[in-house]
Amino acid sequence: MNLLLASFFEQYGLIIILVVAFALIMVYYYLKSKKYRETEDNFQNSLKVGDRVKTYSGFYGTVENITNTTDGKVITLRLGENATVDVDIRALMNIDEKTVVTDEPVAKTETSKAEVIEPEIVELPANEAKPDKEEPVEGVKTSSQPEVETEVEQVAKDKAEDAQKTTKAKKPRAKKATTSKKTK
Repeated sequence: MNLLLASFFEQYGLIIILVVAFALIMVYYYLKSKKYRETEDNFQNSLKVGDRVKTYSGFYGTVENITNTTDGKVITLRLGENATVDVDIRALMNIDEKTVVTDEPVAKTETSKAEVIEPEIVELPANEAKPDKEEPVEGVKTSSQPEVETEVEQVAKDKAEDAQKTTKAKKPRAKKATTSKKTK
């Protein structure tokens, strides 16, 4: 019996594992889409006239009218004083619950006891301010550092030298005069 079972799993074990993994992935995506559908349905059903909403395309507007059609609900959004747009209800992202930020300073409260610590500025004496010898910095060329060719510059020089050598090698040679001897 064990031999028969082992032989079965040797032949079909990988297929069984793949089928189970595929089934688990499908169940996961089904549950995820079901949750998304439920939240979208709750949002669409709770929408009422006067709500401020945001569309997927980034427009903000106020719901003026909700109309049922054969394609679903159509929402009339007021975008400005004279601008209204009819959009499908599925084009709405969410209800806009933002507040306007003002530049007025916030009053201090007693619960906030955070202190602002000013950084200390320490001045060095004049003789310590400049080091005697500058240390070279990688990637920065100074007049005291020797010029170092980069790899790209070196490759370009090598290609130019090779090109000069090949043009010198291709100079036309003078042909030797050959005479053919005819024998009779």
